[in-house]
Amino acid sequence: MISRVRAIFFPFFNVLLNGFNFFFHIAASWYLTGAAYGQANALLALFALLSVLGLSVQLLTAKVVSKEDRTLALKQLPLGALLIKTPIILSLASCIILLMLLPVLRSMLGVDASSLLLLYILVFLHTIVSMTRGDMQGKERMLALNINYYIEVLGKLTVFFILAASGFTLKAVLIGSCAGMLLSLIHGWIFSIRQHRVSSTTAQTHQLSGIWKSLGQDFTDSLITNLFVLFFISIDMIVVQHYFPVQSSGYAIALKYSQLVYYVSYSLIAAFIPKLGANGDNKKGLRQLIGIYSGLMFCAAICVYIGTTFIFPMSIPLLFGKAYQSAEQYLILGGWVYWLFSIVLFFVHVHVLMGRRTFMWGMLAGAILLLISFGSWHTSPQSFLYAELCLYSVLAIYFIIDAWRYLYPRQTIRSNSVQPHDPTILN
Repeated sequence: MISRVRAIFFPFFNVLLNGFNFFFHIAASWYLTGAAYGQANALLALFALLSVLGLSVQLLTAKVVSKEDRTLALKQLPLGALLIKTPIILSLASCIILLMLLPVLRSMLGVDASSLLLLYILVFLHTIVSMTRGDMQGKERMLALNINYYIEVLGKLTVFFILAASGFTLKAVLIGSCAGMLLSLIHGWIFSIRQHRVSSTTAQTHQLSGIWKSLGQDFTDSLITNLFVLFFISIDMIVVQHYFPVQSSGYAIALKYSQLVYYVSYSLIAAFIPKLGANGDNKKGLRQLIGIYSGLMFCAAICVYIGTTFIFPMSIPLLFGKAYQSAEQYLILGGWVYWLFSIVLFFVHVHVLMGRRTFMWGMLAGAILLLISFGSWHTSPQSFLYAELCLYSVLAIYFIIDAWRYLYPRQTIRSNSVQPHDPTILN
């Protein structure tokens, strides 16, 4: 009963957490100049892209922990030592690579080296924190996981306000983020290494050989899928900062509003994931779930229209100040871009949960086309939004047609064509 209550409250606290993160960006706009605010958002967009390592570590850890005795501390598990060492090794390796790319990233984002070094520290901390969060998730300690996230966001808000009041600007955002992540790491580390009881038996090594292939597959799938998702939601802010640094602050404001659509849809998808996994081989169940999500996205479309047309433009000067009113010109396009991306995101999860992987080639082709479009057509920040609108429209239409052909095979809707049905059409 208690675990069920915790499961119900977890999504509520998760949505509220996004509210605190949104407030963090609002607060940053009060203290930072337009140029510094654009740089801060470009750096945070790069961090979102690099957080793919941490998210994949979290999945790997959660999968291993969920299969073991949940009363044991992480280091007592058969693979505990590896789970602790892996994120440390990955974070160090990523920082070495990022140090090698320091001149390139400085030129691309137009920021100083110290800001990038702070970002690297943030990536390092996040990768290790994700290991402890995976431990909590695997043990279904959702309340502890919520507390860990809140420690991070409240810690970074507190440190940011202290530093901002002392005259720091861009670095206040990064130092605050690092401080929040460090506090979260301390809490998570205490949770993960705490001895719940003494292990009564030695590690069951005979179970380890069979799990390696499964873990490697899960880690790879998660890494690739998260990489595509984080790439699509981060790359436009990075290229806007590169090509249009003056307009980047207004674009960043609009992006925060637009991504509210993504955060809400992601919470909905998270609620759908258990049922999607349970109905992976049940076409009738999948049709019902897709129908429900379609209805929710129709309601979301109405909210996007009302929000981007009437509510959000009026709220910009109230929340961020009149200096950022230029963000209004990006709101409508941005809202529909993320509405379409939410449809794509849903079907990506459907494919992953059904064990189909070839959709990744389509995502790879889309990412390449998007980069080519950004590089060859950048007359204004709106041109990036138009490119994303076109790409996500094509991907959404493809996924919808693909799902229709899988869920309603030709045998059930006879036509004049005598072509045989391809049972592998949904890959």
